Amino acid sequence: MRVAIVSDFFPDFIGGAQTSMREQQLALAQAGHTVRTVSPVRARGSRFRRDEHSLLVRPRLVMPGVELPVIRNTTVVRSTLAQYFRDEQIDVIHIQSEFGLSHAAIEAAAEIGLPVVHTIHTFYWTSDDNWHAFLAPLGRWLLTRVIGRSIERRQLAAKPIDSVLRNLTLTTAMRADAVVSPSAHQARDLEDAGVRAPVHIIRNPMVTSGTPSTPLTEEHARTPRFLWAARCDLVKRPLVFAQGAIEALERTRDGFSVDFVGTGGQLGALRRLAAKHPQLRVHGAIPRERLLELLDDSAAIVLSSLGFDNQPMTVVEAISRQRGVLYCDDNLTEGLTNAGYLTPRPDAGGFADALVALVNDPELLVRLSAGAAAEQEEFSGEAYVRRILRVYEAAAALR
Repeated sequence: MRVAIVSDFFPDFIGGAQTSMREQQLALAQAGHTVRTVSPVRARGSRFRRDEHSLLVRPRLVMPGVELPVIRNTTVVRSTLAQYFRDEQIDVIHIQSEFGLSHAAIEAAAEIGLPVVHTIHTFYWTSDDNWHAFLAPLGRWLLTRVIGRSIERRQLAAKPIDSVLRNLTLTTAMRADAVVSPSAHQARDLEDAGVRAPVHIIRNPMVTSGTPSTPLTEEHARTPRFLWAARCDLVKRPLVFAQGAIEALERTRDGFSVDFVGTGGQLGALRRLAAKHPQLRVHGAIPRERLLELLDDSAAIVLSSLGFDNQPMTVVEAISRQRGVLYCDDNLTEGLTNAGYLTPRPDAGGFADALVALVNDPELLVRLSAGAAAEQEEFSGEAYVRRILRVYEAAAALR
């Protein structure tokens, strides 16, 4: 099968969606399928550029802070995409974002009769605060201009701007022949919001590495290192976990350590909070190879978001390296039945209690590692390909 994966995001931006798309592409290619990508490019020069495996589109604007390329759904963009899909003899369009380039791909696909599958990486758009509530009407108007059509007007979040962005996701999903959600809870919320196309639950594929993973040993678990790796933003709650870790360090007499990896608006506050505690190491941004090294050195990875994540790539990365996950959001279930340790409460005190329990019983961490190893087949690239091909075929049949 010949697949075109379309995304409005820069491929080299560090994020879960980008990691997932890279692994999807690799899994499909290894199974013998042809994958082409359509995405923005940072380089100057011509508006559209082809290389061996992709069509690159230069954005007119990049939104500062969030590094979001702005590519409007215009006649030129649509016609260029349609011609590219024809030239590459594409069988299915797989969009993985919700902005102008994705909507242009949807309309180009309709022009030449191709099915569209939409993977939703997050329905849970969440802003840090509500100071920009008055900007929601302007945001709606601008997004309408970018995607070239009106956006749904349902009450999907308490904050107006969050509701606008969730309605954007809903609007996009309602144009697809099939929708993919990596988690069951997001699939339910999409159906409740009004998505009419079939919603398929397919886990993000496992992160690949040239280095084989190894199980956690009890000796390693006796002096555990925990890894927190995410954007240092409010929605990921690094400060909540750090406060819990500081309390647990006191209760365990410095019985563990934590590596924090990632950048964002709360990085400075995290550095200040950790400054007096040498067991809390704040790295900022690091290369992927170094991240995998830290993951292998850790006893478990920490996921502190609450009500924000769909099916985090953090979980997939942990399972790929046979490591358990300490988490606080009971909506997150995929892969965590045997590999996850749920805090008794989602606050700092809940994290402190969980850390104390894991430090005092190293065998718990070893069992989480074994549980992660047992989940690897479910998260494998081969399992992903089997499931997504069924979705592609069903979407084509609907067309």
